[in-house]
Amino acid sequence: MVSVELLEEDEKSVRVMLSGIPLAVANAIRRFAMNEVPTMAIEEILIIENSSSMPNDVLAHRLSLIPFTSDIDRYVPPEECGCGNRLGCDRCAVRYVLRAEAGDEPITVYSGDMVPEKPDTVVKPVSPKIPIVKLAPGQKIEMELYVRVGRGRKHAKWQAAVASLYEPKEGDGGKRILYVESIGFLPPRRILVEAAKALEKKSAELEEKFSEELRRAAGEAGS
Repeated sequence: MVSVELLEEDEKSVRVMLSGIPLAVANAIRRFAMNEVPTMAIEEILIIENSSSMPNDVLAHRLSLIPFTSDIDRYVPPEECGCGNRLGCDRCAVRYVLRAEAGDEPITVYSGDMVPEKPDTVVKPVSPKIPIVKLAPGQKIEMELYVRVGRGRKHAKWQAAVASLYEPKEGDGGKRILYVESIGFLPPRRILVEAAKALEKKSAELEEKFSEELRRAAGEAGS
């Protein structure tokens, strides 16, 4: 009989015991928790000015790896939005602005210096203290940032969690422990639920493809 038992949970991680679930299915849930759960990260950057010592591409890469608390109930991936705008719309993107300038003393620019277009948005950096770049006196950066929905299978910046699957030291071989640690995009429990939903969706799509092919083959055989 299939069962799931919650062993341990806090704001960053969850540990569950899976019973009666084949190893392949349990491992698929682990992989889906990392690669198929939608999250939000910076995807498009419009650099207006960058006089820092950090090249544009390095700065953009560093910004893209900042995790954001993700509102996946409201926002959809670009491929599911019909706006056709590369920078997105209110349904598929959250716009931020980053402006910073060093005066007489060098400064460090942090993730908390990014300002959202809509102050009430829940899509925010998981920490305001993530360092982005250091500016020497007189240096300045100004850019627009567009946070969008994606999945870890496309780029690691959207990877929702790290996950491991192992058998308990004492067990009958039919039980496995799944441990999921959130990067910060979503609560760990939500990641597990979304991983299971994504696996169910993939299975339904595969079933439909099999059914279509069998119906097609049967039609050709009868003609």
